[in-house]
Amino acid sequence: MFEEKVISNEIWDAHLIIKNLYNRNVSDTELFQRYFDFTCKVANWDMELETRSYFLDEASTALVVYTENAVIDAEQLMIIHQCRETIDNIRNNMYSVQNLNEQQYTQQVEANNHTILKDLVDLKGLLSRTVTQEEFDQNLLVLTEKENVLIKEELTNDQTLLYNNLTKEYSVLISDKLSQFAKASNTEYNRKAVRDFKYVIDAFKKEEGAYTKSSSKLYALVSSRLFVFDPARLFNETLIYYNHIYSYIFSKLDEEGKFKLTQIAIDTEKSAQ
Repeated sequence: MFEEKVISNEIWDAHLIIKNLYNRNVSDTELFQRYFDFTCKVANWDMELETRSYFLDEASTALVVYTENAVIDAEQLMIIHQCRETIDNIRNNMYSVQNLNEQQYTQQVEANNHTILKDLVDLKGLLSRTVTQEEFDQNLLVLTEKENVLIKEELTNDQTLLYNNLTKEYSVLISDKLSQFAKASNTEYNRKAVRDFKYVIDAFKKEEGAYTKSSSKLYALVSSRLFVFDPARLFNETLIYYNHIYSYIFSKLDEEGKFKLTQIAIDTEKSAQ
């Protein structure tokens, strides 16, 4: 049955059978030799190291058991020495393969990290040239994706130095860019505010009588164009213009009108756009 399993490449079943046979006859030289040769043969195959290591450990354990139970004479001593040499040779071969795999892994990781770092350098230049917030946000997503696949613990000394410098440069760049976009956004916000303020004063002066007599008409004018802007986002120059217009309209209203205007200013929801 063991031979049949070996021929049909049912290695795990073959191992089970021959191990069972040997464990029931631990001093049998022939069974030991067959079991030992089989496990060493599998341990020598070109396959994953985990399986090779398992079968080599099985061979090593079998040798220990055989050594403890066999009747030792010159012939048996020679067999034991040969078996130990076989195990040492296979183990050295496995170490060589493992070292080679580790070297290849290290080289591959270093190459991949090099490519990613180069991409990060290129992306920094792209970010610095970005002119819109939308494009900037998209590039930041790419930056995050790139950094997430960088294997930082495997960086070489030179790569670590470059990465640390990039991290500092990116921090400054992103901060500066966000400030630029915020300033540009606030500038446009103030331009719109000034345009709306002018519309309010022009419309009020044109129909001053109608606005001072109708609180609903005045509400429609000032709530959507004068009081809708957030003072925290307005420049000093814009606030001065706002105060001028507010003071002018306020001075034209009677006591009830002044109260209504103040109430509208308080209750109007401020727009962030």
